[in-house]
Amino acid sequence: MPFGGSGHLGNLTLASFGVLCIAIALGAFGQVFLKMGLGSNGIAAGQGLLETVVHIAKAMLAPKVIVGLALYTISTFFWLTAISRVRLSVAYPLISMSYPLVVVLSATILGEHVRWMYAIAGLAFISGGVSFIGLGLGRSGEAGG
Repeated sequence: MPFGGSGHLGNLTLASFGVLCIAIALGAFGQVFLKMGLGSNGIAAGQGLLETVVHIAKAMLAPKVIVGLALYTISTFFWLTAISRVRLSVAYPLISMSYPLVVVLSATILGEHVRWMYAIAGLAFISGGVSFIGLGLGRSGEAGG
């Protein structure tokens, strides 16, 4: 049975929604590990292309960056599974669920300063807008919709 009932959400079942949530969570944690692996220095832009490539290569060897890339890779497998079952126009807007998760993880794990009043307002606008997109796309096959 479709997650939203009667098939209006592009074949989004509870199972496929769960797969999407796993992909989103793994991607968000992947971002956090990438940031932790880069540390406060990040990738220094060298004097030229070669130096920049060397900095990127060194950064990719940091253990936390490797974990982040691994999480991203695993996330991709879940994402491929999800979009093989759900219309992309329905699945893709759900990626916006990662925004609040990344903000919370950034504040709690990375200790980044978040101005919550603005963050919550911005996330509410994003979530609301994406909900309208999802509702419109999910019902596009209905008569008069």
